[in-house]
Amino acid sequence: MQARRVALFSAAMASLAAFAVLLPSAFLFALVTSITAIYTVWGVYHVVITLSGLKPPMNPDVRLDHYPKISAILPARNEPILGRTIEACLHHVDYPQDKKEIIVVVDDEGGERIAFWYQQKYPETVKLLARRQFFPTKPSALNDAMRLCTGDIVVIMDVEDIPDRDVFLKAAAAITKHGRQAVQVILRIGNTDDSWISKVFGMEYAGWFRIMLNGRSSLEMFAPLGGTGNYFSRAALRYVGGYEPTNLAEDAELAIRLRIARWNVGTIDARHWEEAPVTLDAWIKQRSRWFRGWMQSFWKYSHILFRPAVARRMGYMGIFSTLVMLVSPLIVVLNWIAYAVTAYWLLESAGVLPPATAGAIPFWTIIPLWFNALYYYIWIKGAKLEGIKVNVVRYLPHMFFYMNVMMPIASLRAFYQELFKPVFWEKTAHQGRGVRSPSAAVEK
Repeated sequence: MQARRVALFSAAMASLAAFAVLLPSAFLFALVTSITAIYTVWGVYHVVITLSGLKPPMNPDVRLDHYPKISAILPARNEPILGRTIEACLHHVDYPQDKKEIIVVVDDEGGERIAFWYQQKYPETVKLLARRQFFPTKPSALNDAMRLCTGDIVVIMDVEDIPDRDVFLKAAAAITKHGRQAVQVILRIGNTDDSWISKVFGMEYAGWFRIMLNGRSSLEMFAPLGGTGNYFSRAALRYVGGYEPTNLAEDAELAIRLRIARWNVGTIDARHWEEAPVTLDAWIKQRSRWFRGWMQSFWKYSHILFRPAVARRMGYMGIFSTLVMLVSPLIVVLNWIAYAVTAYWLLESAGVLPPATAGAIPFWTIIPLWFNALYYYIWIKGAKLEGIKVNVVRYLPHMFFYMNVMMPIASLRAFYQELFKPVFWEKTAHQGRGVRSPSAAVEK
């Protein structure tokens, strides 16, 4: 499969190179026109999503007639903070104790010892699954842990998470009273002051979960899942077949199958607090893994989504919104080309370079700037809605670097790995020092 993708990529690049060499003016005109069309459609779509996402997310009434059992899956590998997360689920989250079930799936001896101690102390609530032979990915661990779940609702929770006190109640209400088969909470970053990377990451998350995913859910468009804070009806999760073990963005891939099954992911007004990468190296590895997972899903579904039976289930807007997400790694790289075209046009207009963009107009070259401006607005507005204090003037250069340098590098790295490397999991290390304590996690 990888050899076939390399061959297709090489053929496409050779064709573009031949076009550029033989017909440079026509190539440049086609390039500018294509970029204009892509960014116009992309921008209009995201404006609509943003306007919808500014509205408050679903906030279900937590007065329940009955309490469905909730199984929380905690996948862990080399996580010394595992005990803290188990404690949070046991004692911090408001929900009847006999209706909680915690399944800890671990791949390391240290995590096994921690989870075994809690299993001995809380044998009715905590279950340990210590994997001896396993495929070393998170979705593989989740599939194994699902076999131990007995709850009506399954929640996926990363080890660094601290959930709000009322999150189980709200998720249960959304699923039992509002008929949702899958909901996700808003992920909040608790260590935004650790570095400028964690600050911008926190802003990005606030914009993505509070505005973009909320907007997609409100409009009943395809809404990808985040990697944690996902709450499912166990029956629905089993119906779609659980997780794909080799996909590095298992959450987004699962959301596609949920949509094909005619179930949309809802966003609820509840939060999990988690930790962002602090260093550039950790961020690049994490984002490359996500982007590669989206690329994996694109290869898998691009030819499936337009089959008549699938199209009827998803709807054409559902297909469009799915493809918008899956091609995002390409769009962030396209920013470089768009800015290069803009720079060329400016130099040409100043007489520094000979005329080559016949038919191009200034409006064409400004669209990438407006696209970025929209994203910066979403991040800034999301941060404001989520109570993240940001000096906008100070962090604008950081946001520009984050969007136009870091993201394209992560995308190109992911593309290289997808073409030339087998599937492997680059785990993000979490220190656990940046997440709010349980006593403070309920603050908004």
